[in-house]
Amino acid sequence: MVFSQSDVLRQFRATENRQKIDRKMKIEFNPITVKLKNSKEVTIRSAETYDAEKLLKTMKEYVNDSDYIPKISEEIKITIQQEEDWINSFIQKENSILLIAEFEGEIIGNLDVTGNSRIIMQHTAVIGMGMLSEWRNSGLGTELMKYSIEWAKENPILEILWLQVYTENILGLNLYKKMEFIENGIIKNYFKQNGKYYDNLTMSLSVK
Repeated sequence: MVFSQSDVLRQFRATENRQKIDRKMKIEFNPITVKLKNSKEVTIRSAETYDAEKLLKTMKEYVNDSDYIPKISEEIKITIQQEEDWINSFIQKENSILLIAEFEGEIIGNLDVTGNSRIIMQHTAVIGMGMLSEWRNSGLGTELMKYSIEWAKENPILEILWLQVYTENILGLNLYKKMEFIENGIIKNYFKQNGKYYDNLTMSLSVK
């Protein structure tokens, strides 16, 4: 079958219109400014592709400084373009969002809600969060979690949020319990770092 240029153009416009409709269906996140325990005001907003370079720098820094993120900075080898593509995937997917926290124009932390792409599991999303060491125990984690959960509750697709945490991460465990996540089970010796084993706890929260 041979398509004329006008046929191709009509198909392109139809696809473009569908993408616009899909984007409109997504629950948007309005930027919000919060005051933390250290009296500093931080803006929480959705990440945009222009944040890629700063976000990548921040992620490499907090991964290197954290005892409870199962990754080392040397493993983060993606380019700025790949980081932009990663951010864009959150913008496009209706059941996903990537939030960043900004202070004085710098990204100090982020939280991602990654919705499952499989149809029978698209009502679920896994949470990942990280922040610079100087902002830990400042209340930033609470604010990021609170607003991501509020967003998920408004999302027409999502029903379950879940996460994984080191059982030794007491600060993280206390935060998730405060947010009413429940424990689902432990895998013993799941993480191995510098010759030491750590247990992995899965937790979940129903948002519907």
